[in-house]
Amino acid sequence: MLLKEFYINIWIRVFGIVLSSLLMAACVVWMRDYLIIFNILGLLVIQVALLVRSLNMLNNDLESFFDAMRSNDSSLLFTHRKKNSAFIGLYQQLENINKNIQQIKIDNQNQNQFFKVLVEHVGVGLIAFNSEGKVTLYNRAASEMLHKTHLFRISELDNIQPGLSTILEELQPSEQRLVSLYRHQELLQLSFKSTWIKILDEQIKLVSLQNIKNELDEKELESWQKLIRVLTHELMNSAGPMSSTIATLNEFITTADGKPKEVAELTDEMVEDIATGLHILEERSIGMVEFVTRFRNLTILPKPTFATINIAELFAAIKVLMNEKLNQRSIEVEIKVSNDSAQVVADRSMMEQILLNLVSNAIYALEETETPRIWLIARLDENKQPVVIVADNGKGIAEELQDKIFIPFFTTRNDGSGIGLSLSRQMMRLHGGTLTMTSTPGEMTVFTMKW
Repeated sequence: MLLKEFYINIWIRVFGIVLSSLLMAACVVWMRDYLIIFNILGLLVIQVALLVRSLNMLNNDLESFFDAMRSNDSSLLFTHRKKNSAFIGLYQQLENINKNIQQIKIDNQNQNQFFKVLVEHVGVGLIAFNSEGKVTLYNRAASEMLHKTHLFRISELDNIQPGLSTILEELQPSEQRLVSLYRHQELLQLSFKSTWIKILDEQIKLVSLQNIKNELDEKELESWQKLIRVLTHELMNSAGPMSSTIATLNEFITTADGKPKEVAELTDEMVEDIATGLHILEERSIGMVEFVTRFRNLTILPKPTFATINIAELFAAIKVLMNEKLNQRSIEVEIKVSNDSAQVVADRSMMEQILLNLVSNAIYALEETETPRIWLIARLDENKQPVVIVADNGKGIAEELQDKIFIPFFTTRNDGSGIGLSLSRQMMRLHGGTLTMTSTPGEMTVFTMKW
């Protein structure tokens, strides 16, 4: 028991006070000796005073301890109280609590120091600010990226680039925003992400920023390399036969030493071959012009005209437009819309073009499927943003080809132009969205449109 000695001490003092009181009463009644009565009374007063003093001392020590705790002072000691004290157990426990609090403070300080060093040395920029725009965290990485030593209010970011503070204030959790920023004649591609942290009753927004310019440059270089390979392949498919045809025609109309032949030296068969060769050259030239025109159209897209579109109605229109091809191949189309009134703000003609491209590809993928089926699905994601899915249970796309399907002019179809998916992804980017694909060869292919 923590206060066992105190408990016994109180009982002894109370017993002594009661005994003294009874003894004094007996003296008053039977002996009437005032000297003895005054002595017993003095003893009684001393016993009461000692009891009160002892309780007051404990009360004062407890009050001092709690005041020290409230003021975050862990230097209070009771060593001088423990000697010959009835509360030695209590004082020992209070000192143990005090030592534990001191250790917790040391651990917290070490942990805070660790996190401060971590925040300062991490390669990701961090900015934290409250609802009033006061910056509470601004690490070294953010300072180096923005080339700004100190940041006290988030509005000061507008001095770096107008509207930058508004972007950070409007940035929603789980949303990612890419901002191009010029600092000291250097282009930065900063990716911003945010989250909310509640500290006591204050809401703090924590924003992370990363310079992904090198990653974007690598992706851009990789895309250009893939595009150049495709362009080279397509152009060589035409340039090779054209060069061969020109060499053959040159043999018909020139002598061995390279001089032009006389018209009389040309036979009817040679003239016919020359005409055929020129016709082939004309066709290939037209093909190359069409190829370059398609490439030009792929890189120049009109700005979308935004309007509110009912997704269920859009799916129904696509099904009607593709009805003939679907019936020819006995393909079942299943439409799943989480809410019949589900809507999306987009350019209707572009959305129709994207869906037509995706459904056309799905029809091609279902040519060898016994029970062909296409799903048109619309739902909301975890952020209440619309998601449109086109899926089929066709032959799928081989794993080694999955990273190439959005490259312009890349196609696995004999009659394909290779621009449909690339064009569809560009149109989704114009809407601030994404078009992605997942495929399991031999089972299913899923194209997902997100805003």
